Amino acid sequence: MSIAPESLSLSMADESAVRGVVSDVASTWNSHDMSGMHELDTDDVEWINITGNHWRGKATVYKGHDTLHRTIFAKTEMSVESSLIRAVTPDVASTIATMKFGPVTLPSGQVISVLKTRGSFILVKHGPSWKIAHFQNTPVDPEAEQNDPVAWDVTGYLPGYNPG
Repeated sequence: MSIAPESLSLSMADESAVRGVVSDVASTWNSHDMSGMHELDTDDVEWINITGNHWRGKATVYKGHDTLHRTIFAKTEMSVESSLIRAVTPDVASTIATMKFGPVTLPSGQVISVLKTRGSFILVKHGPSWKIAHFQNTPVDPEAEQNDPVAWDVTGYLPGYNPG
């Protein structure tokens, strides 16, 4: 007999541990401690960053972040606004975290004061601890966020919109 995912829940200790991993990603990012950050990963972690780079394995993910934190992210800080956690199985959890990064200096030299993203973490339980097995990060488009299609009415527009 299988358990429906919506009926699964993490223990309070496991949920706290998962939140702790997300928090530790932010604190290690802010101290530019890439060794500490990637101690949070499984050896076979997969990481898709905001530009779509797909890094496989802890050593590769470390190399990508270490390079960025010695260069364009050397002064960038990150905060976690919110995180939604759900159990996939008793030993696998997904987390959607809304994060802010700033300032971000692009390779072109352009500076973005704040970049809002949504990161999707898949964490697996290793003994008493949780590790990141997969991460994917997407920049949030502020206009699209304000005009989310799930809020559109049956005409295909936001309520009250008059197409003309």
